[in-house]
Amino acid sequence: MLYRIARIVDLISITIVVIVLATGSVPRLTGQTDRVRTFTRGIEFDYPTWVWDATWLKLEQNVIGLPHLFDRATNKQIVFEYLRTTQRLMEVEFSIERVFADPAITDKEAKSALLREQRDQLLDRQASLAPLAEAAFQSQITNALAESNLTTSGQPIPPVLYHTTSTPLALVVSRRDVIEQIANISLLPTLTLDDQIQLEDRVAQSLDVSTITVPIGGVGVYPTMVTETTNLHWLLETIAHEWAHNYLNLRPLGINYSTTPELRTMNETTASIVGTEIGTFVIQKYYPELAASPVDENASTRRDNWTTFGIAPLPSNGFEETPPFDFRAEMHETRVNADDL
Repeated sequence: MLYRIARIVDLISITIVVIVLATGSVPRLTGQTDRVRTFTRGIEFDYPTWVWDATWLKLEQNVIGLPHLFDRATNKQIVFEYLRTTQRLMEVEFSIERVFADPAITDKEAKSALLREQRDQLLDRQASLAPLAEAAFQSQITNALAESNLTTSGQPIPPVLYHTTSTPLALVVSRRDVIEQIANISLLPTLTLDDQIQLEDRVAQSLDVSTITVPIGGVGVYPTMVTETTNLHWLLETIAHEWAHNYLNLRPLGINYSTTPELRTMNETTASIVGTEIGTFVIQKYYPELAASPVDENASTRRDNWTTFGIAPLPSNGFEETPPFDFRAEMHETRVNADDL
């Protein structure tokens, strides 16, 4: 009798353990997104870790009093130097890519040694400037929101906080017969083009759907995530756009973002309007010399003395050729033209 009771207890215990393990490790295929995630779980972007790291960085910036540590003119100089450094970094990285893509170059490591050394210097310099530039942008957009009556007692809720980083890729899934987003999965930004194509094909063939993997300009987590760029207009619009998403998340339109495609469109349209208006406001107030042109010419030519801030200026790298195609800028122009139509 006792043996039977022990066996029953064992069976119950094993059943409970199996259920717990199955619940924790096996996805429940209750929707199209869950079915897509069976292909992506190992390569999905880790948002919680990124948010924690970005939040800690913002706390550190706040402790030292950024951006109020410098006056308005100095903050503007920091912004231009940050953009100039980022532009030079992109040029060097593009040159490195060309070296490794050239079949005529046999010793690619040796050929790219100087470029890689310059890249490392620029990365260090960019890392020193980024917190200062981010704090300046946050303050400028906060002031623009206050003057646009989008704050409470002069303080936006939530506060404007963002961090520049390599943003995730997005695997967008649609039905074949109707253009309709049925899943949007954030993937690691390090996936190669071959990996992206293979993933798209596997999902499309297995689930009979249409798929495409695209880069993301910004993500409405908090602090918001914004991709690296030298286009000042686009950068300011994106920071404000993503802040608008966080603002709406505290209201019915944001809470019901995924309820229907129509509500999602309304949410994105609202954020786009806010981004455009606030971005333009900041340009006109803080960078009036750039208001007439979408191209920040000063960002690639301005050289200032940063020894006061403990940042030694770098010599010219000798590579002035810019990448032939700026995807983010072109997509921004496409979106604006589409909105006009």
